[in-house]
Amino acid sequence: MPRGHRPHAAIRDAKKFAEKMGYRWQENTDNLDLGYDLQLFKAGYAFLLKVRVVRNHIDPDCFYEDLLADDLREVRKLPFPKWMPREIWLRTQHERTFRRLRVIDLAVAEIGFWDPDGYVNPHAKN
Repeated sequence: MPRGHRPHAAIRDAKKFAEKMGYRWQENTDNLDLGYDLQLFKAGYAFLLKVRVVRNHIDPDCFYEDLLADDLREVRKLPFPKWMPREIWLRTQHERTFRRLRVIDLAVAEIGFWDPDGYVNPHAKN
């Protein structure tokens, strides 16, 4: 069950960000109890996306497993096949860029760059 209200402005921004990378999207408007906001897809690739906004600065040494424990639990429990990729796009309320986090059963990984999408994370450690 999602906590709090959905970040509508951030979801709108995520749609635009996804379109810049060549994705089309479908918003989850029918079953809001499921822990994802969008399905993103383009030729040969698709994934589920949850958009999250945190209030305060994100410490560069933070553990996402601690910061986003509830969100990660929701995304991992989605009733989709396990092979379906899942991401959380995270930003603070004062940032404009999203951090793309790939969620798998045992870990969460921050994507530093992803050439097929032309994505570069300015917050990723070198």
